[in-house]
Amino acid sequence: MNRTASIFLKRLGSLLVTLVIMSLIIFLLVEIMPGDVAQMILGQSATPEAVHALREARGLNDPVMIRYFRWVTGVIRGDLGDSIYMQGVSINSILWRKVGHSLILALTAFIIFVPLSIVLGVLAGVKKEKPTDSIISFLGLATMALPEFVSGVFLITIFGVQLKWLPIVSIIPIGESLFENLNILLLPALSITFVMFGYVSRMQRSSMIQVLDSDYVRAAILKGMPRRYVIFRHALKNALLPTITIIGMNIGWLFGGLVVVETLFGFPGMGSLLMTAIKTRDVPLIEACVLLITVIYSLSTMITDMLYSYLNPRIRFAGGQK
Repeated sequence: MNRTASIFLKRLGSLLVTLVIMSLIIFLLVEIMPGDVAQMILGQSATPEAVHALREARGLNDPVMIRYFRWVTGVIRGDLGDSIYMQGVSINSILWRKVGHSLILALTAFIIFVPLSIVLGVLAGVKKEKPTDSIISFLGLATMALPEFVSGVFLITIFGVQLKWLPIVSIIPIGESLFENLNILLLPALSITFVMFGYVSRMQRSSMIQVLDSDYVRAAILKGMPRRYVIFRHALKNALLPTITIIGMNIGWLFGGLVVVETLFGFPGMGSLLMTAIKTRDVPLIEACVLLITVIYSLSTMITDMLYSYLNPRIRFAGGQK
């Protein structure tokens, strides 16, 4: 077995252990949420007998670990269960359509902030301690300090209310698809971009400065190579490695941040669905949404780790020797 395969198996094993532990934590945290699901479904006027009967029918009176193993077994089979609040509607039929919308929104934000952050981060690093660097660094700090809902309100005020260029809410009209209303993606995607830009651009700047100060870059410049050639041919590749890690780590955070952004704009994605599930205490739906976000975060972390190891031979070699 080669080093790459060995590293992959180790990462995969760690991923599976993480998911098992997180699934138990998610299940237990949802279980201790206040309120009685059966009571919420039937209403406050329901009799104790009716509440007890519904709890028995839903298996809510079974011991916690039995309910946990029943849930996990269903998840492994691909059966996420039925929504309690939506009266037995399959979660699979609800969740995956919303996930598709969230993926499109996340991809739109990704396409905007990654090239923008890398280009401006490289420019700031090359123009270290010059006005260009100061402006880009200030913008990065400012966007990092703004929570998603603040940047979202700011964008709504400017582009939705004042200029009237974009819709204030991201609602898909009945009978239409998201692809027929792509303009509703822009404001939520820009809200996400505001926060992500600061982290990625500052990491790219710091990494670029460090690489430009390295001995091999200085030696290449002293040999008479054009500075522009040295930057793009030699420095940029190594300067991108830490940035790739930050981007990969933030993919999982991106899906967690979608909860705030989608709720603010009314976007019909997984984040809005999770908030609805929490408000109605729809336990199976909450568990499915949170578990899916955990899986996305864990997978993105593992893929980023593997990609970093592949691009950096020293890390790959060290990992193979452990």
